[in-house]
Amino acid sequence: MANSVPSKLIVLSGVRASRLGNEREVYIYLPSGYDDEPTKRYPVLYMHVGQHVFEPRKPSGESWAMHRVADRLIAEGLIRPMIIVAVEHKYEEGTSEYFHDLSAYPIRCVGEQYEHFLIEELKPLVDRRFRTLPGAGNTALMGSSAAGIATYNIGLRHPEVFGMLGILSPFFRKVDPYTLEETPQYRLYPYNEGQKIWLDIGGAEGFFMPSHVKSVAERMLKAGWKQGEELYYFQDTEAAHSEWDWGRRAHMPLLHFFGDKGTVSGVALEGSDVVGVQGPATFVNAVVALDNGLRFSDLNGSYRTENPDILEVAPDGRLLPKKPGTTRVLYRREGYETARAYTVVDRLSETVEIELEIRVPESTPEEAEIYATFEVPKLDRGLYGGKIRLPRGLTFDFLITRGYEKEEVDKDFGRMPYRRLVADGDKEVGYTVHNWIDLRPDS
Repeated sequence: MANSVPSKLIVLSGVRASRLGNEREVYIYLPSGYDDEPTKRYPVLYMHVGQHVFEPRKPSGESWAMHRVADRLIAEGLIRPMIIVAVEHKYEEGTSEYFHDLSAYPIRCVGEQYEHFLIEELKPLVDRRFRTLPGAGNTALMGSSAAGIATYNIGLRHPEVFGMLGILSPFFRKVDPYTLEETPQYRLYPYNEGQKIWLDIGGAEGFFMPSHVKSVAERMLKAGWKQGEELYYFQDTEAAHSEWDWGRRAHMPLLHFFGDKGTVSGVALEGSDVVGVQGPATFVNAVVALDNGLRFSDLNGSYRTENPDILEVAPDGRLLPKKPGTTRVLYRREGYETARAYTVVDRLSETVEIELEIRVPESTPEEAEIYATFEVPKLDRGLYGGKIRLPRGLTFDFLITRGYEKEEVDKDFGRMPYRRLVADGDKEVGYTVHNWIDLRPDS
């Protein structure tokens, strides 16, 4: 029999973070049936950047729509009913509350104060106010980008509190767009037995590179986490660095945390199918699909090639080219097999040159700084651009912005026009910004 009371969202206002010296709203999702069974207790998922977790704050904004994700999975019996606690992010100091002590930016890292708020102030409040299962085995923490770093640090520092960690598109390394110098923003932690980890990255996130996240996942496997049991890593080939894309795959960490383990239902090989004998390292992304809807990238695959004199593949998916030619790579897991043709060329350059031109509307302030994920120099009134060298194969899905909440929007102030830039060769690229979301005439 269906529950008589649907899920609901409530807001806790003025929740105090004593060491941060501020207050914030906390948004709570209570599952369908919460009011029907007054003795039943529930696992809890804590999420950062709470203002983007449920409904978007503005008509053209983005959100994860987690209430809809959870409603569907619960209704289909794929996960246990659970409570979601979405914690508003305070922007007074940018992302400072998400970094503990390693940041490539000149910010005051107050991650330990934020950690104290979550563990010592917010969680006890939630456990008092709601019918929770308070133990670590029933408590998850999840976030993306800089909030992914917060999840990584807080959760791995406190496995006795958070037994499940959803780390989406974590900001593990800062890349200087003009020198390509990489600065790590994370440290490695020892193995926490039984702690469940979901670690992922999109293939169209630009300087948030799959290699950054994959290398951490591989190190975690070496430290003791077991693939498919405690840890899943997933490279979502087409996904960008956006709330919409994070929400689109958020069902998978929930399945890992609160659902039953699935069985393999299919496999695929994704990623670039061209590799140079001389050139950048290229990896196969072997994606395994499970019958419950979860997908993951196999970090220890079983591969063979039809012509190993042309190309071989390491267990971690690295393509090992020998000489120019074409051959097929075959991948097999638990009775499922797939194949894909790969071309080996003599040489691929490590980087490509992009000449970029951005035209902006007359409403743009004279002093505006323009970003296309990286800052773009001003050339003339209404014109920004320049040349930049990017690692070959890097893909960006992005909005042009003037800063936080100052993104471009279409002519009707309705849709945010995401752009895609693929660094697959030297090219000239031009964009025209029609309007800025914060400069609507009637606002």
